[in-house]
Amino acid sequence: MHLWPDTLAGRTLSLLIGMTLVLIIGSGWLLHDERRERFDERNRFQLLDRVVTLARLLGDADDEERLRIIERVAERGDEINLGDQPLVNTPPRHPLEHRISHDLRRRLHLTDKSSVWVSIEFDAHEKRLRDERYERHGPGGHPRGLDGISLSIRLWDGTWLNIHTDKFEGPPPWAGKTLQLLALLLILVILSGLFIARRMAHPMAQLADAANRFGLGQAQPPLDEKGPREVRNTIRAFNRMQERLQKHITDRSQMLAAVSHDLRTPITTLRLRAEYIEDTEMREKTLATLAEMETILSATLGFARDEAADEVARSTDLAALLASLVDDHTDLGGDVSYEGPDRSIFMCRPIALKRALNNLIDNALKYGETARVRLIESGEGVEIIIDDSGPGIPEENLEKVFTPFFRLEASRNRETGGTGLGLAVARTIVHAHGGQLRLSNRPEGGLRALIRLPK
Repeated sequence: MHLWPDTLAGRTLSLLIGMTLVLIIGSGWLLHDERRERFDERNRFQLLDRVVTLARLLGDADDEERLRIIERVAERGDEINLGDQPLVNTPPRHPLEHRISHDLRRRLHLTDKSSVWVSIEFDAHEKRLRDERYERHGPGGHPRGLDGISLSIRLWDGTWLNIHTDKFEGPPPWAGKTLQLLALLLILVILSGLFIARRMAHPMAQLADAANRFGLGQAQPPLDEKGPREVRNTIRAFNRMQERLQKHITDRSQMLAAVSHDLRTPITTLRLRAEYIEDTEMREKTLATLAEMETILSATLGFARDEAADEVARSTDLAALLASLVDDHTDLGGDVSYEGPDRSIFMCRPIALKRALNNLIDNALKYGETARVRLIESGEGVEIIIDDSGPGIPEENLEKVFTPFFRLEASRNRETGGTGLGLAVARTIVHAHGGQLRLSNRPEGGLRALIRLPK
């Protein structure tokens, strides 16, 4: 199982979803951090307001009123008292302590720095982080994760107001609407990404399908040049290539027709003239040579036509085609048998494929005396196996026999009807169907011809 999709649409969609998730997670982390800082800042301002208000109220009150004020102002988690000595008497150690001390003196109109003492309680790790943040961004940090704050303020009569609080509200949890909005955003990105990815991949899928069909010899109309610029350029290049190849095939077919006409006429003339040769032996040899020339010419033109074949591919019952070939050779006295399904629909050029199979069965009967034909279907296509019981072919010649006019002189000569083009024609036709034709020697003896045709 591959985690990375194999299609262009899948990869584009995965990339969009991945980037969106990274963006949402990063934005959520930044937003969460910003929310905490804003909430910590709010806590600090609320604390300062409470302390300033309390100090002003206590400064104008007598001792009895001060006790009542402290009792009413104190909240859970607060410790407030008045005394002759400050609860905090150490100089500020943290930038935030300087900040709070400065704000309190400014708002209470105190000029003496020793009149306000501040001590923030957080662990060593948090203090190190705050110090690093202060060095990077200046004194704008907020008391995140602190355990408590202790304050000592000297009132106008010299009494020290000592306050310690550890009551700090944390930021509220994420709102349901925010999560719903993020989920909706992700769904919209997935849907729009799927639409865009399919629109981008559709022209490439059409191009691949047209290339496969063209490779199987099926005429294709020019594709519409649509999609991104790179895709349009690729489709335009394919259309031009297809047009040039079709023109080349047409010109070649016309040339072959002209060559066939021009060569057959002088051969026919020579055959007529040979009839007037009085020497019987010479006449027979001349006619045999002309017949051989005509056979070679017909085989050569047939081979060239098969390379430039313009037969339209159509759905064909491959099992019925093989069965008919087997029946034809059986009627002629050949030892041929068929094994396989009774029906196998396949897209092919039936006339050309029939010729290729007929050549292979003919070879099996001529040089192996028997032909065992098997048809095997699979998810990827079909396999056609033709086995004979002959002497086989030397290993070094298994590929050479596909070369036009190559003949194994020991057994495959013109006297036995061979021109050296049967296997070349068969492979050309199989390749035109996008398939493969291979020969191999069977361990038990004989030759095997294996054809693989893709769907």
